[in-house]
Amino acid sequence: MPSSMVSPDSRRALRLNIVEGAFAVASDNLAGPYLTLFAMSLGATPSQIGMLSAFPNLLGNILQIPFGMLAEKVRDKRILCIIGGFLARTSWVLIAVLPFLFTPEKRMAAVIVLASLRIVAANLGGPAWTDLQAGIVPRAIRGKYYANRNVVLNISALVVTLAAGLVLALRFPINYYILFIGAAILGVASTSVFRQIPFPPPARKEAGAGGSAGVRFAGFVKAALQNKDFVNYGISAVIWNFGVTFLGSLTAVYFVQDLGGNEGAWALVNASSLAAQIVCQRYWGPLADKFGPKNIMAVSGIAVCFIPALWFLAPTSWVGIVINFISGFAWGGYNLAAFNLLLELTPDENRSMYIGAYNTFMGIATSVGPVLGGFTAEFFGLRSIFLVSFAVRAFGLFLFNRGVSDFGYRKPRRQDLLPMRRPARML
Repeated sequence: MPSSMVSPDSRRALRLNIVEGAFAVASDNLAGPYLTLFAMSLGATPSQIGMLSAFPNLLGNILQIPFGMLAEKVRDKRILCIIGGFLARTSWVLIAVLPFLFTPEKRMAAVIVLASLRIVAANLGGPAWTDLQAGIVPRAIRGKYYANRNVVLNISALVVTLAAGLVLALRFPINYYILFIGAAILGVASTSVFRQIPFPPPARKEAGAGGSAGVRFAGFVKAALQNKDFVNYGISAVIWNFGVTFLGSLTAVYFVQDLGGNEGAWALVNASSLAAQIVCQRYWGPLADKFGPKNIMAVSGIAVCFIPALWFLAPTSWVGIVINFISGFAWGGYNLAAFNLLLELTPDENRSMYIGAYNTFMGIATSVGPVLGGFTAEFFGLRSIFLVSFAVRAFGLFLFNRGVSDFGYRKPRRQDLLPMRRPARML
């Protein structure tokens, strides 16, 4: 937007919002993708790895509605983001150290408990953070702004992913000590920057406004059920996320056990996805602003559906680099548009509760998916879960296309998606 249309505080907020996100993503990517490999080094089975994905998602997301109600109740939503973010990111130190204080047969249980508590803390500020984002980023530039923000975030993630590949070559468990403690340090830096962002002053709330918690919740449920686009989006997203998380963290296991890759090579596979997301943001951002988030999700979602099929057909581990590059490019557009669509579907009033409700239902899918995927892998082999994931994703995308409106945006034609056919100013 022209600088005359944005106040100095707003420009500073938008810049700091990018810096904070870069530290946060660096923290997450230095540790998160390797928690599964850490569990494998501790002797985890596929079903335990499934539970490592499922239990944290279940525990964190069943609290999303209470967290959303809390965000609507507190005057300053930043407090929840600061407390939750600090606790979640420093918990990596506990994950690195505490499991080794237990006997070998109890270490995985300790990891699952600690990972669950970490996700609970991270989700504490989730609804509040989304509401705060809607307040600082003007609707007219959300596509381009978040695309540019994602470029910086993905570069940050790529740098730490390449560093992680070098660290993983060290002996166990020194390599994971370095990764997890480094993630905690970067996370504290993220929280520190977040405290400096000049968000708009919180609106004053009258004491007792809206009645008791039960009355406010009943009113919210009634209003939410009347929002057909929100309901249809939630239903399709539950199915979609079940299909995505059915793979859970087992792609890493498949890469190592079936395709013959190693931990360092898995870091390169992750890096290829991040590199694709850096490349794709300038492509997807203008498209999202022009054609609307729903249409971009429909287009990019087709490619996302076929990623499990590509893994199923992969002949060697190194093909994973190409598959994850395609995956990163497609997911880059899908995630960018999905966040913007959620902001459009949720009204300013009670947005935190809408986000909490959405995350709760997503939590159901992301909790059941990895558990069933883990047991399916044990009984029918790892390759079977890729076919199930493909079929469920396709069904979820079908329901999404049928049930969610595009808010008057024109559907993109084939030539609109070709970079060489689009105006230079869009790139």
